[in-house]
Amino acid sequence: EARPIDLVLVASDQDHGPGEHDYPAWQKRWAELLRGVSGVRVSTASGWPSREQWDGAEAVVFYFWNHEWSRERLKDLDDFLARGGGAVFLHSATIADQDPEVLAERLGLAAQPVRTKYRHGPVDLKVTAPEGHPVSIGVKGFHLVDETYWPMIGDPSRVTVLATAEEERKPWPMLWTFERGKGRVFCSILGHYSWTFDDPFFRILVLRGIAWAAGEPSRRFDGLATVGVSLK
Repeated sequence: EARPIDLVLVASDQDHGPGEHDYPAWQKRWAELLRGVSGVRVSTASGWPSREQWDGAEAVVFYFWNHEWSRERLKDLDDFLARGGGAVFLHSATIADQDPEVLAERLGLAAQPVRTKYRHGPVDLKVTAPEGHPVSIGVKGFHLVDETYWPMIGDPSRVTVLATAEEERKPWPMLWTFERGKGRVFCSILGHYSWTFDDPFFRILVLRGIAWAAGEPSRRFDGLATVGVSLK
């Protein structure tokens, strides 16, 4: 029987137009989604987890543009990873307005508005993960309309790149995993539009990324990949 685990979903106010960066809608929907799995307890936070949430969670999932990467917040994340916690950063959660190198030390790679480019539009995602990687196993690649970031700040050789997209005739990391001490980190650049979270291929990668970060069997949440999604 699967062990009970605690997940925290962290969002903030929506900061773009309709259907873009809709962090609150994602938080509400994914909390309901994950609560449908036996043994999974989900709490939510606005802006940052509480002390109790940090102390009790197996994994914390961030989906919002954090403009306040303070020393205190970095220490919360460091302490959490040091004890073996898992952290997931989706889309704009990978951005640091200042000192992206500092965030990249925790995430493997980070974006920064001045130094990182972006494009909204069609994306052909190519899965490039090592064969048998628990997050991407069985997924070869797929097409989305979303937003890419490139180049990221940090050393790509330190991360395990799961999938890439081509920009300026070069492949760039779009999903990756990173291990920091006992801690595990999963990141996705994609996730600008709400519809992206309803794509079954993207959803299964994020669900497995959460499970992997939490130290769970990667397929624990696979059954949620098409819940509430029209496959017509």
